[in-house]
Amino acid sequence: MTTNQEYWRERAKEAMKQEAKDDKEAIQRINDIVDEMVDDIEREILAFYAKYATAEGLTLEDAKKKIDRTDIRKLENKAKQYVDNKDFSDKANKELKQYNTKMYVSREKMLQMQLGLLLTYATAQIESQMYNYMESAYYREVQRQAGLVGATAKVSLEHIQAIINTSFDDVVWSTRIWKNMEHTRKQVNKAVRNTMLRGRHPKEFVPELRKESGATAYQAKRLLLTETARVQTLAQQQHYIATMGKNAKYEFLAFLDDRTTQTCRNHNGNTYKVSEMKAGINAPPMHPHCRSFTVPYVDDIDEELEDFFKKRKGKYKIDGFELEANKDD
Repeated sequence: MTTNQEYWRERAKEAMKQEAKDDKEAIQRINDIVDEMVDDIEREILAFYAKYATAEGLTLEDAKKKIDRTDIRKLENKAKQYVDNKDFSDKANKELKQYNTKMYVSREKMLQMQLGLLLTYATAQIESQMYNYMESAYYREVQRQAGLVGATAKVSLEHIQAIINTSFDDVVWSTRIWKNMEHTRKQVNKAVRNTMLRGRHPKEFVPELRKESGATAYQAKRLLLTETARVQTLAQQQHYIATMGKNAKYEFLAFLDDRTTQTCRNHNGNTYKVSEMKAGINAPPMHPHCRSFTVPYVDDIDEELEDFFKKRKGKYKIDGFELEANKDD
């Protein structure tokens, strides 16, 4: 093994550890959004029950009664506030604006709309968080790659947006998020109807809601880790091409522990052409939650380049300040 290859492997292992920490923080932010959504839904249901239920509970006849204009106006204002106060995607704003309704609806329908608005708002926040995290992950990887060879990388915003919104397995990540939201909405509406309109207290619905929201958070986590790995693989490929050319090679490096899949173990240490690099085939992510990485592969290096790597061994860190400072070496 060459000094060069040892150097790249050491840097990749450092990066893996740092990325794991960053991923954990991003996942916690998503969990917080989901937890807040569940709390809001619970409060909304309890308020609805307190307002309309009698001593015998809430009957189907009660639920079918029309609401007054004040309740509609409150829903409209909340939806407008969500759109005005956040920088969401066009899809998210479209979903939120549908709650600007002038219709007189039943109490049951109104509750569904109130819960739907909370679900939509949470989904818009998750989508925004994921996009921002993938954007920062791309920048981190470009910065890391450039800093390792004492270079400066410049990437246009349009270029990053195109990479983040590229489909993976024929589906764009944001489409999966909204599809998951629609499934959750149907399950929540079904649970509310089955619980409240059968004369049972809404507290009986809460465990089911938390179970459903737990699945939502897990799906978001899985998607975040998978798509972030895809974005960083593209950043690595572009850097390899820019610095070594399309005929260059890279080495697949698996994160080895008791959770490493056999798929990644099989690829670990293998080398492939950069021109043929493709996520899910011979580059991360090979599967959901994939933590593998890639490093440049160089067969031969001259004495000058070897000296370059020896001098920098152990010096470079993932932190942006140190990478920037080492460019003046």
